[in-house]
Amino acid sequence: MPYVILDPVGQYPRHLVSFLGGRGKAGIAVFTDRMRRLIWRDKWSRELGQFVIETHLLPEWSSVAALAADIRSRHPAIEGVVPWDEETVMVGARLGELLGLDWNALDVMERCRDKAVMKAFLRRHADVRINASTTVTAGNEALAFQRHVGAWPIVVKPTAGSGSEDVYFPASDDDLLRDCQRVLESGSGEVLLEEFIGGEELVVNGQVDAQSNVLVTDVWIYDRRTSHGLPNLFYQTLKVSSSAAVFARVATYAARVIAALGLRRCPIHMEVKVDARGPCLIEVGARFGGGNLAVLGSKLHGRSLLELAACHYLGELPLTGGDVDFDRYDRLEARVVHGIQKRELASIRRVHGADVVRALPSFDSFGKLRPVGSCAPLTRDLDSASWELYLVHENAGQVDADAAIAHSVLRYE
Repeated sequence: MPYVILDPVGQYPRHLVSFLGGRGKAGIAVFTDRMRRLIWRDKWSRELGQFVIETHLLPEWSSVAALAADIRSRHPAIEGVVPWDEETVMVGARLGELLGLDWNALDVMERCRDKAVMKAFLRRHADVRINASTTVTAGNEALAFQRHVGAWPIVVKPTAGSGSEDVYFPASDDDLLRDCQRVLESGSGEVLLEEFIGGEELVVNGQVDAQSNVLVTDVWIYDRRTSHGLPNLFYQTLKVSSSAAVFARVATYAARVIAALGLRRCPIHMEVKVDARGPCLIEVGARFGGGNLAVLGSKLHGRSLLELAACHYLGELPLTGGDVDFDRYDRLEARVVHGIQKRELASIRRVHGADVVRALPSFDSFGKLRPVGSCAPLTRDLDSASWELYLVHENAGQVDADAAIAHSVLRYE
C-alpha cells in the first residue's frame, strides 16, 4: 500500500524515501509549488524516482479535496502521509483527514503552525511557563504591550516565520514601531510581540508517538553573537550531554508542551529559553531540526532518527529506549559552526580555507558552502549564514580547536 509524501526534495526526504522504498513501500509525491517539482524533475527524481509511483502538483488542482479524491480513486488504501518540513505540515494534515489517515488533525496542526495561536492555546490548556505575547495591527497596540510587559527589549517576529528570519529585538519606542512595520511587510504572517526571556537558548529535538509520548533524542545550545550591528546571529550550536541536568529539565518541559498540544506521530523541533525560573517556550514545530541536524543526531546515536520518524509517520508504534543509543551520544562531541558574512559579495571569486577545514580531525561535512560565482549575502539570519559546518569527535578539546580554526580560515572574496 502506498504512502503520500510532500515535496520530496532535499536531504531529509532522501533518507525517508530511500528507507521506505528499500522496504517495498511506494511513494505518491505531492508538490506544493512548481519550483519544488522542477527541482524533483531535474535532480532528486534521478535518485528517488524508482521509489515514487506518481507525482502531483497541488496548484494544478482546484482544491486539496479534489486531489485527495483523485488519489483515493486509484489507491483506496493509503498507509500514511509524510509532511516532513514546516511548509508542508498544514497540507499534510488536510490530506491526512481527507484520505482517512490517523495522523494529526488539521486543528492540531493549525495551533502548532501559528506561534500566537500556539501560545494562547498553551496558556489555557497547559501548566507550563509561557511568556507574554500578543499580535498587533497598530502602533498604539505595540506600545501598550511594551508598557504592560514593562521591560526592554521586546521580541518582534512574524507568526509564521522560521529560521530566525525577520526577528527583531527593539529597545525603544521608535525601534519597536519600525520593526513592527518590517515584519508586517515581510509577508510571513501577523506581527507577533513577545516578552523577552533571558538565559540560554536551547534546541530540543525528538520523536512523538501515537499517544503523544515524546522521546527527546538530542539537545543543543545556541551560541549567538552580535556582529556588524546585528544581534542574535548564529555562531555555534553545541551538543548537550544527556547526563546534564538541563537535558532532563527541558525534556520534561517538552513532554508537557507536546501532550497539551496533542501532537502525534511526528518529529518535533523545539526551541526554549532557560533562565533562573526554568524553561520557557520560544516555539515548536512538527518537523525535524533545520539544516542537517537530524542527520547529525543520527550519527551521534549510530541509529537513523529519520528512519525512526518514517516508521511513526506510517504506523502506530511504541517508543522504546532501544530506538537510540545515549551511551554513544554522550561519548561523542558534536557542533554546528556557522559563518557570519559581514559584507555582501555580489559574486564570490574565491573560497578560502575549505581544504584546511576538510582536513581537520573532527570534520564531518559542510551543511552549506557557497560556490564560486554565487552571491554571499550579508548575514542577517540562519538562511543567510555565510557557511555551515558539522564537527564530530570523541575529544571535546579537538572540536573546540577545530571550530576556532574554521572561523579563522573560512572566508570568501
